[in-house]
Amino acid sequence: MIDPGSVTVADLERDPYPIYAWLRDHAPVAYVPALDVWMVTRWADVESALNDPDRFPAHVEDSPTDEALGGVSMMTTDGEPAKQRRRPFDSTLRPRAVEATMPAVFERLCGDALDVIEEAGGGDLLTQYFEPVSVLSLAHAIGIADKVDGATLVRWFAGLAAGVSNYEKDTTKATFCSEVSAEIDAAVRPLFERTFEEPDGSMISNLVHATDGSLEERISWAMPSLKLVLLGGLQEPAHGGATIAHCLLTHPDQLDAVRSDPSLVPTAVEEGLRWTAPIGNLLRGVAPRTSLGDVDLPDGARVILVVSSANRDREIWGPTADEYDIFRPRRTHLSFATGPHYCIGHHFARAQLRTAIRMLLDRFPRLRLDPLGEVTYRGHEYRSPTSLAVDVD
Repeated sequence: MIDPGSVTVADLERDPYPIYAWLRDHAPVAYVPALDVWMVTRWADVESALNDPDRFPAHVEDSPTDEALGGVSMMTTDGEPAKQRRRPFDSTLRPRAVEATMPAVFERLCGDALDVIEEAGGGDLLTQYFEPVSVLSLAHAIGIADKVDGATLVRWFAGLAAGVSNYEKDTTKATFCSEVSAEIDAAVRPLFERTFEEPDGSMISNLVHATDGSLEERISWAMPSLKLVLLGGLQEPAHGGATIAHCLLTHPDQLDAVRSDPSLVPTAVEEGLRWTAPIGNLLRGVAPRTSLGDVDLPDGARVILVVSSANRDREIWGPTADEYDIFRPRRTHLSFATGPHYCIGHHFARAQLRTAIRMLLDRFPRLRLDPLGEVTYRGHEYRSPTSLAVDVD
């Protein structure tokens, strides 16, 4: 038996899945004091809430997301204000734009990183492959690739992630996030200033011209959504990629199937994103007199819709829901959410992951885990291996 009142942040960071499984069976809508949220864990309830912004609005009082990003973003508002904040990203992140501009970038960055690993005879796929490819791809799309190096971008992600997941109000996390946020402001501000005077059709230019007001007002309006894209664009491809690679390397029959039939690469990617969602929780508010799963939620409560739990709900995925299996019947997971806040960067992440996994397997036919390495997963809102050491020769 698991007592939701006794669940700690450390328990969730170590391995949330046994907790989620118990909650789905016994308390699918449960208050977790350690996070000061109501945790929603069943697929049906998570999907329903994601599609019902009237009962579960994106705006939340005392939101760690707004605190970390410096204000309201497209993720923490609904209706037309949310659409207005999303539109400036369309010309860069919609599927047609990604396919027109990014494949060669993905391939170049993957090739460069793989060259380094090949020369060394192995390495850490997380820090030497998936993270640099992810952050530099996103930097290219945003237009800051010549201004910020990969290590800085990875640190930016870590700081923003610490703040967004800081339900417990940890002062160390808050300070780290604040420092990183100030760095981002300083690095990006010159681009806002330049494109305010000389629009050029870039993502930053589209953001600064998507609303009215002074330059300061426009930056204040645009920056939280830009930081959100930085956060999601670094997390899903980088850490999702490490998870997918680890799953394939620990399931030789599935790895052989993907090598034999490269058309299975997208399936391997989607199953990895389902098995361990890189972004596991979505925060929502609660409208007055709202019930969910036979639970009357207090007015003003905060809920987290645990998509990583929904993705392993046996009512949906069957008795093998906790297993990585590219041969399971195909259906859509919730790792990119659903409804009005469906992830704007889903195609960017998917296209990058497909390229990275395909090129990794093509380059190294004898790729295997380093027998001296240990693969450990950490996190609940943001979860992935902490490292992924491999041999390639």
